[in-house]
Amino acid sequence: MFFEEHLDEALSREGSPVIGSGHAANSVNISVGGVVDNAFLLASRHATGDLLKSLIQATENERCAPDILPYPEAVIDGVIAQMALQNEQIRLLSAEEKQKAATSSTGISLLPFKPSDIMALEVQRAQFFLVELLRCRLRKIESLALTIHYESQSGANAPTHLRDHLSHNEVIVADRLAELITRCVRQAGLQSVPPELQQLVPNPPYAEGVEVLPLPDVDRYVFCVVLDDLGVVRLGEDAEQTVHAGEVFIVPYHTFRPYILEGRVRLV
Repeated sequence: MFFEEHLDEALSREGSPVIGSGHAANSVNISVGGVVDNAFLLASRHATGDLLKSLIQATENERCAPDILPYPEAVIDGVIAQMALQNEQIRLLSAEEKQKAATSSTGISLLPFKPSDIMALEVQRAQFFLVELLRCRLRKIESLALTIHYESQSGANAPTHLRDHLSHNEVIVADRLAELITRCVRQAGLQSVPPELQQLVPNPPYAEGVEVLPLPDVDRYVFCVVLDDLGVVRLGEDAEQTVHAGEVFIVPYHTFRPYILEGRVRLV
């Protein structure tokens, strides 16, 4: 599968939860005498559960947010590292199950599944949310590529700071998409106009300003669940309210955006 073929990319990154010899040591010590270490499995599943909750929340926030949220590097790298370890556990457990089935006097188990199958389903679940998160971000990057690319230009007065929220690879994708869009539009007929009017990004005083850039609709209404007591929050021009944990709001996205970035509010 795609992510199984690209696990090393995140694992080799500096600061990854599992890199180098530490990964190898964990892989070797998973099994002692051919039996999977139950304490290791329990700790691993607990850590995986916490990471999966964070991944699900990051995915839900990204789905509902009109702009691009900061790239959750720690969560994504942690999930990929846990997936790599779980794949190793599945391999060892599957080999142990086959060995037991071959030497058992009772023959092959009649159960429709094995413990290794359940662990494999856990990995597939994590892969689903990981793919959904990355694809959602890519869809936004595709629609906002010109704006993201414009932010990198010196002296650019960009109304957003989306580029700071992207990973290194996402920045490369955004820049390449912006270049392709510009090339295609020029080949379709824009090359016939004067050079100063061929820009798809702000080029005053000869062409449009920042209004030509695609921008996320931060005034769109969203559902929010408050995770922490926020105190008094301004909900509108003339409206203030004390916000407590557990409350649900339908408000313009920009109202709670700072708290969403802090992890004190989540989108649903």
